[in-house]
Amino acid sequence: MTNVSARRGIQSVEIAFRILSALQTSVRALPLKEIAALSELTPSATSNYMISLVRTGLVSADEKPGCYKLGPASLALGMSAINQLDGFDIVRREVIALRDATLSGAAVTAWTDDGPVSLFKQEGQTRSILELRTGLIPLVTTAAGKLFIACLQASRTDELIAREMSGEKDWSAAAMREEASAELRKNGFSMVHRGNLGYVSVAAPIWDRDGNLQFAISLIGTPATLDTDINGEAIKALLESAVRATIALGGKVSRQIG
Repeated sequence: MTNVSARRGIQSVEIAFRILSALQTSVRALPLKEIAALSELTPSATSNYMISLVRTGLVSADEKPGCYKLGPASLALGMSAINQLDGFDIVRREVIALRDATLSGAAVTAWTDDGPVSLFKQEGQTRSILELRTGLIPLVTTAAGKLFIACLQASRTDELIAREMSGEKDWSAAAMREEASAELRKNGFSMVHRGNLGYVSVAAPIWDRDGNLQFAISLIGTPATLDTDINGEAIKALLESAVRATIALGGKVSRQIG
């Protein structure tokens, strides 16, 4: 079989993808010059591509003149991709059930080449100061992120850890990985407290049939609204959701880490 990467393709499609990828990395609309720099194109070339991307709905012009953001067609493609993920509908139902059982915010996260991505979320009865959102989420400061640190090879997480910890002192990716792995081995879940923000999250693993982490299912709230007692009802509901989803996906319920 011919290697796809070695076959001749359409360069303009690949360039358009670079532009879309540049927009995807930002939470705000970007000016044309910044998009061009991120895409490694000249502003004039970027402007030409932008005309077609706006026409197709993959990009939208922002209210701020000269700025652009991902358009409704990109959103539709993203939602279709999520719906086609193996087992996504199963974990989506578990997120809803978990939210209803605990009245706390709940979410499901998967790993991508760009880091952990929140695929689906349900707001809790009482919202925390940090709004739940879909899309890329931090690796180091979320419970779901800690699960991926614990379970993935160092080569897949260390660069992102270094990026998020840039400017911080006295940290080690290896030490973070060992801490996350030890917590998961001991408790069966990961937890993050960010006391200065009034934020707490707890995440449990959903394993695939090969014993690898496929999804992380999380509870998110505040210390006042989310009981993080290991023997409490919220943690029990979280772990039960993770086990049900793992079984439904044909995965292995228990797995040793490290």
